Amino acid sequence: LSFLKLRASYGTLGNERIGNYPYQATIAFENALLFQGNNVVSQTAAAQQRYAIKDISWETTEGYDIGLDANLLNNKLRFSGDYYKKTTKGMLLALQIPTYMGFDNPDQNTGKMYTTGWEISAGWYDKIGDVGYFIDVNLSDFKSVMGDLGGTEFLGDQIKVKGSEFNEWYGYESNGLFQTQDDVKNAALISSSVKPGDIQFVDISGPDGVPDGRISPEYDRVKLGGSLPRYTYGGNIRLDYKDFDFGVTFQGVGKQNARIQTLMVQPLLENWGHIPALLDGNVYSQYNTAEQNLAAQYPRLTVTNPGSNYTMSDFWMFDGSYFRLKNINVGYTVPKKLANKILLQNLRIYASASDLFCLSQYPHGWDPEMGASAYPITTSIVFGISVKF
Repeated sequence: LSFLKLRASYGTLGNERIGNYPYQATIAFENALLFQGNNVVSQTAAAQQRYAIKDISWETTEGYDIGLDANLLNNKLRFSGDYYKKTTKGMLLALQIPTYMGFDNPDQNTGKMYTTGWEISAGWYDKIGDVGYFIDVNLSDFKSVMGDLGGTEFLGDQIKVKGSEFNEWYGYESNGLFQTQDDVKNAALISSSVKPGDIQFVDISGPDGVPDGRISPEYDRVKLGGSLPRYTYGGNIRLDYKDFDFGVTFQGVGKQNARIQTLMVQPLLENWGHIPALLDGNVYSQYNTAEQNLAAQYPRLTVTNPGSNYTMSDFWMFDGSYFRLKNINVGYTVPKKLANKILLQNLRIYASASDLFCLSQYPHGWDPEMGASAYPITTSIVFGISVKF
């Protein structure tokens, strides 16, 4: 045992990042269309858009951490680990209010969130003859669960409600694709536009707590799992041999509930002008055989029912874990005696390659670290000379 340290910490942290003056009934000006007799005219109008909570305050996160640092075997093996818990009180959330009030959902102090997490890192540093090497890896994970919020916050395809994870996916459960018109006639439908080749959703419940024969957002959407990455990891490997050096950096995510975004798969956008390549040969079609349609990966190509086919459901969810080779570099440092002869203190020649490849289940052409409409991550290869006079 070369080194040992036990650590413990406790603290609180405030957060007020919800914009300016949420406690005041601010007035916004916009152009409105008004009737003057039989004519419609545009006039500047003013209104209070957001309901004000006059006694709103900062939210507070209270947390503690227990850690351990240790070096073993003459500092060849180094380890660090932490375990922490955090409780966020008075969270600033825009909970849903009745639409008849005429205001946007106001930010308010409500409820708690409980976060538990850990992180570890370990490294091995050693030398064998002229070869020096080290391996350094890290792994971390955390999970945040919502306490009683006094209501529900809807965030598009995600939700915050008591018992859910932070920003948990929220949508319908699916049961494959409708194969025939008889299947459509005998099923609960989300709209009157549903046809064979569309996604079939499960009728979960209704106003009386039992399935009611129709698919509705009020009763048939369910929690579909957390959206945040789990088991984030990374590492570095480095080798040194005389004047040569070599290094590799990698990183990734071990588990994540990811969603295929609409922009990746929705066809016939921009004046019905294109179809994503990944749909080619993989969609339900009237020109397919029954066996081909049973194996179809995506719904039919249509502009009449995109709202239901591409709404949030487990049909579009997949394993978002990935491994990325972030960087490889190799270099050669010219011996100092030789560098001094040409009036240099140091001369190093190197080559580096970044983002060479990524192993994931994302659709071809998309990347786990880019958004649905972000510029793709590109591979770069650099050759260089580092000179020190």
